[in-house]
Amino acid sequence: MQVNKRLKNKSLYLILAGLTTSLFFMRANAQSYKPTYGSAFAGSTSIFNNPASSVNQAFKWEATILSAQANLNSNVFYIQNDSIGIHEGMFPKYFHGNVDVNLLNLLYKPNNKQAFSVGIRARTFNHIKTEPLVAVNGIESIHDFFKLNRQTPYLEAFVTHSGWLEGNFNYSQEIFRNQKSTLTAGLTLQINKSISGAYATVNKLSYLESTNGIDTAYTLTAGGASFGYSSNYDETIAGTANAGTDFVKNGKTSLGLSMGAEYLLYNTEAHSFQTNHALNYALKIGVSIMDIGGVSYKNSVTSSLFNGVRPNMTDPLISRKTTGLQNSDQLRDSLATIFASTTPMPETFTITKPTRFNLNIDKPIGNDFYFNADLTVNMHASAGLTKRRVRDLNLITVTPRYETLHFGVFVPVQYNTQGQLMLGGAIKLGPLTVGVHRLSWLTNSSNMDNISGGGYLMLSIHPMSLKKIKTIIDCPE
Repeated sequence: MQVNKRLKNKSLYLILAGLTTSLFFMRANAQSYKPTYGSAFAGSTSIFNNPASSVNQAFKWEATILSAQANLNSNVFYIQNDSIGIHEGMFPKYFHGNVDVNLLNLLYKPNNKQAFSVGIRARTFNHIKTEPLVAVNGIESIHDFFKLNRQTPYLEAFVTHSGWLEGNFNYSQEIFRNQKSTLTAGLTLQINKSISGAYATVNKLSYLESTNGIDTAYTLTAGGASFGYSSNYDETIAGTANAGTDFVKNGKTSLGLSMGAEYLLYNTEAHSFQTNHALNYALKIGVSIMDIGGVSYKNSVTSSLFNGVRPNMTDPLISRKTTGLQNSDQLRDSLATIFASTTPMPETFTITKPTRFNLNIDKPIGNDFYFNADLTVNMHASAGLTKRRVRDLNLITVTPRYETLHFGVFVPVQYNTQGQLMLGGAIKLGPLTVGVHRLSWLTNSSNMDNISGGGYLMLSIHPMSLKKIKTIIDCPE
């Protein structure tokens, strides 16, 4: 089979960019549709927070034609006078980014006790983390970087990238109902098709400084490294009309699961003839476990683990060995001359999905105003030296909102797992919802202490008459 050299070279660039960024940060990114969580107008995308929520939507049917969101979090970069700089000093560096594109999601409720939802989405998560090291603007060589970090005990970092297509098949139903409350439960089966995966590590890499007259050299003394990427970069045939389809076909298929429950409390003073439904709750409490499972990839044949250091590996020699590399084969062969042992990676690797526990509380406060609180607890960290995982960055979000069928204003305040506090905003105008995770991107984009933030949009169609919706959900069954 002819190897697509262009794709293979891209895989090399992906690995080198991640590895050098994680080590040097020489020059240098989902979250989620937070404002809509808890809303009875969220439609089919509500299952991304709780699979039980689809049956508690106000619509008999709904179609999200397109929705997309992007989010990045980093403590490395800042913007001053429209220029990007790097925070100097020795501290752990991180860069997290995710993108989520929903191509089509459909919701259908045959009655008020059951709901079905299907959809397809493309997702990618990217993580870079380092142990404490020094990074400044203008680093141009390995020598400069080693000199800046000569007081650093060792260098350690990892890069994890996972991208996949995901089919979602959701079912939710009412479990219990009385005059004061309703309990619903739901499951979402996820069929994952791996698209692009990659990883790289630097493990306790240490070196010594030596001076000879005015010359200073740095010599590696110990450590290890690894890199790998999904083999579909190598297996796709170049120059064919089906190259894109083949790239997806060459990925592996795996299964995932999300599950949840929602408990709705109603006002006890409601008239006996009024049927409790999706819109007249007094309090809504949801719990869920999302994204159980992982995405499997086939390793490229060049994916390798390197341990130990060969004698006399000085920075000029390392620079010569790693300059002008054209593909991943050359990268592997070059690293094999730096490290004492080279071990091929196993045939497959799996990157765990962002498994997490969600607690969501939604409270109407009258006149179409609501208050929502959401807690996300990751079930695992994203440590990538021994285990390959991706994770969600949400922690606590509170969102006051004003929302009707056709209009909404949302003001989410988010405190994430990186200790960042962000004030966001979103607006709904008919079928379109748009927002940003951080309003500073709109109000002060030329001067920000970090570049964390992102945005999202959603285009949804559904019954446009609130009177008709209420007629449907008020009908006793």
